[in-house]
Amino acid sequence: MESKRIAIVSVGSRGDVQPYCVLGRALVARGHKVVVATEERLRSLVEDDFHLPFACIAGDSTGGLFDPKFQAGLAKGSLLSVMKMTKEWKSKFAISDILASYVKALEGAEVIVSGALCLPMSYGVAEKAKAAWVPLILQPTWPTMEFPIWVLAGLTLGLRCLNKWSYSVLFKRLWKEERQYINPWLEHTLDLPPITSSMGMIDVIGANERIPLLIASSAIFCGPHRAVPADYDLSKIHLHGPILAPPTPLPEAVTVFLRAARTAAAPVIYVGFGSMPTADPLALLYLVVDVCHRASCRAILAAGWSVLESPKATTLLEANAALLLVLPYVSHTALFPQVDCVVHHAGVGTSQAALASGTPQVPCPVLLDQPHNAKVLVGLGVAPKTIPFRHLSAKHLALAVQGVFRNVDNVQGKARDVGKSLQEEAAGALERYCGLITTVEPLHG
Repeated sequence: MESKRIAIVSVGSRGDVQPYCVLGRALVARGHKVVVATEERLRSLVEDDFHLPFACIAGDSTGGLFDPKFQAGLAKGSLLSVMKMTKEWKSKFAISDILASYVKALEGAEVIVSGALCLPMSYGVAEKAKAAWVPLILQPTWPTMEFPIWVLAGLTLGLRCLNKWSYSVLFKRLWKEERQYINPWLEHTLDLPPITSSMGMIDVIGANERIPLLIASSAIFCGPHRAVPADYDLSKIHLHGPILAPPTPLPEAVTVFLRAARTAAAPVIYVGFGSMPTADPLALLYLVVDVCHRASCRAILAAGWSVLESPKATTLLEANAALLLVLPYVSHTALFPQVDCVVHHAGVGTSQAALASGTPQVPCPVLLDQPHNAKVLVGLGVAPKTIPFRHLSAKHLALAVQGVFRNVDNVQGKARDVGKSLQEEAAGALERYCGLITTVEPLHG
């Protein structure tokens, strides 16, 4: 196949962007020229971890997710208040600079692959350049009658008509905000017609047969049936499983720690909350040590907080070196199969990596889709319970972890079964997505 120039664009947390980097490496391995565009905050992920060319998207439109005060509002707020907060956060950055950075970052691409938060901007650039455009999202959020969108899951009463209505409510509201700056940009900067439909990009994707929608998720997250919805048009929508990062060698400190734990017949838990901030990192450090004592286990904590270099933290870590190992980041696909329980924030990427590992979990969701994902995990039987992060205590977490160790309700067997199923589902996913991306036609013939 002829080599193509492919630009991949996504913004958000490390977990939001990492699957696109995995995709980028796979496309490079197939002989294509790839650049990954994201915010400056994630330059090192692109360049150092995945050795891909980086292009910068200006601003930090999702940076509020990493601000404790903003995060607290997200966790407690209604949909309308969350949208208001998000709009206020984005107002910190010049939208004209952000839009211009999309044009610059995606320049020269024959194919543009876009994450969910970049759809209208990347579409405008692709339309202007007469390039191919492939939206690739990480969750099944395309309208269906089988289950509601997670934001409004509590309002539909399980009624099929209301399920589909929930998508309409959300996407109309989102597009009402976005069109205020997208349409003037399309008309006056790119010399393109405005998008006049009520649901914006949802309608654009649905109306153009040259636009495939890729959903890189397990069908486990497709509502109560855990299967691709029957009302999805399979000629348009391609849900073939998650994009899992290949395992990378574990640091020597981890292998030594695991070996010592096994020698002592001590179970090991992983504790990590992704990019989610915490108001008191030192208190969380004490909590994990307390859990280790209560549950007679050892822990690997993934955390990059600067407070870990403080005298108090250093003293605590030195005194508990046999119980606790702290690292800024570790490969989930390499580590999760080697621990006895995964304690995490229930982000969709971490959830799917934990599911694929076959290791039981204790989800501690913080905000956004995480409580919904945690509910799915408990429903599968791979997690004994959900502990919301704001209610996290050493006592409650130790009890949940001990339940995993005792194999209450066969949580270990259920986790192994689901892990095997998800591994099979994901086995050919990346190859299929690469095939679709490299054969897609330009938006206009």
